[in-house]
Amino acid sequence: MCSLGKIPRLRVPVPAEAAPRGFALPSAMLMLLLVSLMAAAGFFITWIDGQSARAFARSTQAFYVAESGLATAVAIAEMPNPSVPPVTLGVGTATVSFEPLLELRTGEAVYRAESLGQVVSGGATFERSVGQLLWVAGPPRVPGALVLVGSTGLIPPEGMITGLDAFGSACPQQPSPVAGVAYWGGPAPAPDSALMIAGTPPDRPMPAAVSVAAETGIRWAELLASFGPIPDATVPPDPWPGAGAGSPYILMRGSGSLGPGSSGRGALVVEGDLALDDGFAWTGLILVGGALVLNGDISVRGSVASGLAGGSGVAADFGGHRVDLRFDTCAVAAAAEGLTAPAAAIPGTWYEVW
Repeated sequence: MCSLGKIPRLRVPVPAEAAPRGFALPSAMLMLLLVSLMAAAGFFITWIDGQSARAFARSTQAFYVAESGLATAVAIAEMPNPSVPPVTLGVGTATVSFEPLLELRTGEAVYRAESLGQVVSGGATFERSVGQLLWVAGPPRVPGALVLVGSTGLIPPEGMITGLDAFGSACPQQPSPVAGVAYWGGPAPAPDSALMIAGTPPDRPMPAAVSVAAETGIRWAELLASFGPIPDATVPPDPWPGAGAGSPYILMRGSGSLGPGSSGRGALVVEGDLALDDGFAWTGLILVGGALVLNGDISVRGSVASGLAGGSGVAADFGGHRVDLRFDTCAVAAAAEGLTAPAAAIPGTWYEVW
């Protein structure tokens, strides 16, 4: 038999379609998509961080605007109705509100002051609010054209003392009308043919149980202390202010005498006794710690008070000289502003409203 040997097998070619496909392109596309998503997430996170940073910056600005409003309240608030106009800064506005909490005495109370700071950026408004308790006092008020703490001399003055003011409604900061003479102790100068006293009432005895400070808001010790209202001039060592000094607050240390060359306007506070020589004229408020002595005829548009230091001596000795003392509401109100103690923040009461 004839052997044919091994018969070679024929390989059938595989169609190209049946060859396994590659994964390079889909993997690349998937990686590109993932990278794009990561980049977008990074941009989004960066945008969120930027927005948060801007919001924090605007909120911080609103906080400092609110603090500025609160500082303004401490600087200018006073009785009887403490108020602060909107405080506008370059970046926002602070609105301050007051809530009465406790009345300590007439013209002196504790208030809660809250300041709302607002900053507008784009279409958003950022707000922060802070508050604090404040001690608030009003300017001194006088109950009469002449106020005496103590007694008067044996010889009353001549002339006129009146607590009536036809234009009193023009300055509501100071009550009007007032008594002609208001006094603690007594007796007050008695009207006669040489002295006319008018007012509502003409003379008013003050109750002994009510202190001068409680009735008038004149805190004598504070006026003389270094922490009280700051005088425009302290005589001595300062020279006496000139006639064009406006409406200053003058503090005279010790005792002294003033003549026509010292005439002027404003608030005059004298630590000791004050002697007024013939021709002296004043517009405003004169507060004397000791005795008021007249050495001649004088003229005052406003109010005069003596004996405020609480001494037992004579509060006023007119010596029969002529006095023209007419209560002037606006003159007293303008002078009293210089004696107003600024509001004071009560320590430990600051808070932020959330």
